[in-house]
Amino acid sequence: MTLRLPRALPTLRTVTGRFVLSPFSAGDIHALAHILANDDIWATGFGDGHHRPLTHEETVGFISRRHAGLRIFSVHYTGLPGGPLFVGTTGITETHAPTERVKIGRTLISPAFWGMKVNLEVKLALLDWVFSHGAGRVECDVDPRNHRSISSLRRFGFTIEGTRRRSSQRIDGSWRDIVVLSLLTEEWPAIRERALLGLEAVRDSRLYI
Repeated sequence: MTLRLPRALPTLRTVTGRFVLSPFSAGDIHALAHILANDDIWATGFGDGHHRPLTHEETVGFISRRHAGLRIFSVHYTGLPGGPLFVGTTGITETHAPTERVKIGRTLISPAFWGMKVNLEVKLALLDWVFSHGAGRVECDVDPRNHRSISSLRRFGFTIEGTRRRSSQRIDGSWRDIVVLSLLTEEWPAIRERALLGLEAVRDSRLYI
């Protein structure tokens, strides 16, 4: 199957209906900047080696540069009476059609929603869309300090292929290693079924948060 990811992103609803993924817009930048004010996010190596912005205005500029030209989804939580709440992002950072390879990233969920299977649910929706458009291999690059993300991806079904040493240079001149994980289209049906089973308790109880 040939990789044919449309440039324009659709709107995706997760299997429980708790979350909606929609194209990231300029109106979401300030909401994401407020999430990035949390110290816990930066402690995991977030930022691809760049210095943490010191002000809200600097964070807005950082987000604009970091997301420029990429296909990024905004993630909104639908379980509040006042309307959808922005809780983070995920998306596509790189594609290579001849090898049917897709790299996903820019995944960030508000710490207020950690531990609530949000990433499991969002990943399921994103990967359903990616594999349905011909992806044969999905990759993730993760900072070795981000144990939460690595553990989450491994539980989901991604395989750690190794560490790409001295992968990129930080703004301070030091070098950064990257853990490479992957998931193949042949593995997806079984992993998808397992992910759905992991969400059964959420769907059955109608729990939102």
